[in-house]
Amino acid sequence: MNWQKLLSPARLGTQHSSIGAFGRSDFHKDYDRIIFSSAFRRLQRKTQVHPLPENDNVHTRLTHSLEVSCVARSMGLMVGHRLAEKDHLPAGIEPDHLAAIVQAAALAHDIGNPPFGHAGEYAVRQWFMDADPKYLAPLSDAERADLITFEGNAQGFRLLTNKRSGLYDGGMRLTYATLASFVKYPWSAIGSPYPEKMKFGAFQHEMDLLTEVADATGLIRTGAQSFCRHPLVYLVEAADDVCYALIDIEDGIELELVDFSVFEDLLRPCIADELPGEYHRETNIRRKMTFLRGKIITGILDALTDTFVDHEHQFLAGEVQNDLLSCVGGPFNDMIATAKQFSEKQIILNRRKVQIEVGAFACLETLLDTFCRTALEIHQATDDAALSYRTGRVRELVGNDSMPVGAPLYDLYLTILDYISGMTDDFAARLARDIGGGQH
Repeated sequence: MNWQKLLSPARLGTQHSSIGAFGRSDFHKDYDRIIFSSAFRRLQRKTQVHPLPENDNVHTRLTHSLEVSCVARSMGLMVGHRLAEKDHLPAGIEPDHLAAIVQAAALAHDIGNPPFGHAGEYAVRQWFMDADPKYLAPLSDAERADLITFEGNAQGFRLLTNKRSGLYDGGMRLTYATLASFVKYPWSAIGSPYPEKMKFGAFQHEMDLLTEVADATGLIRTGAQSFCRHPLVYLVEAADDVCYALIDIEDGIELELVDFSVFEDLLRPCIADELPGEYHRETNIRRKMTFLRGKIITGILDALTDTFVDHEHQFLAGEVQNDLLSCVGGPFNDMIATAKQFSEKQIILNRRKVQIEVGAFACLETLLDTFCRTALEIHQATDDAALSYRTGRVRELVGNDSMPVGAPLYDLYLTILDYISGMTDDFAARLARDIGGGQH
């Protein structure tokens, strides 16, 4: 692969492209389009780790995404300057263009996640796995795989590129560079090189769009429906890993699930110099967490940048199989791995969180029971007059124009998943309660 194609400023859905004048390139416009979208705005009421938190200091998907985009931007800028020093950037591409690409991709990295976090993804998968055979019988094997391994990443790519996101083909019409940097798993469910992980980046409906993005940016094809990752994906992924590994524990401290000493002991080995006297005299835990986090992120950014530049050739050859952090090694990699393990055991399995997630399953089951039953009837109907009154009313919630009578069942299911995935946690809970007669 080469940076000339990888950093393509051309937009999906139009051949227009420009680096832009006065410092505002098309890459910077990508960020603006995402942050002003209603889909991004709804992340403020979606779960990051703790569903429906009563403490406003706890992270939501929106605050998490903003923080990841900040870390990614810094890393992209640092990498950009290092590549520029080596004269590896194409003509017209500046270091801040890399920063803008990675920042925009990171901003959108969770935009397709359903309500209730990963529990929402599992609930959708489980519903389709347990569904009556009549719900899946009309679908191809590839279409079934999309549903029973439903992925927020694929839903995100659909949201960014689907016409429902804008007036024209191409959805938000983001640049190819940003879209390729967004796609963490550039393959379909049936084309995944890691089927056991149930991770993929595009539904069958969007495979042609993923192929267009891959071809435009020169991603190496690795299978019938799979490509190697864009090198900048590794920066987005690393920024996400750093943020949620640290933030999960910070939220745990905020919710009094974890003692501050755990956070301090975890980070201290990664701080080379002595902590100042002001730190030791400080009694406010939030201020101490802020100081430690700043020190750690500074060190990690330096290490990640060095590692990316040192392995540039392998990234361009599509040879890197692991994430960027694992290539760093040393205390930073060990710290992130330990933080993840601690969070999984002590925070993610917290009793209150588990109770709410069990309720999330019931909530999404109610919604899917109602809407998928509606989809099946619409698919089988011959005209609007053949629809039951109940189906007609449910259809109005989603939008009559988006669910035409006789449409392919797979397309109707994707439209329903667009609707449900776009819901905030509290809206999904309220709608399920209303539909289910107040039982949730």
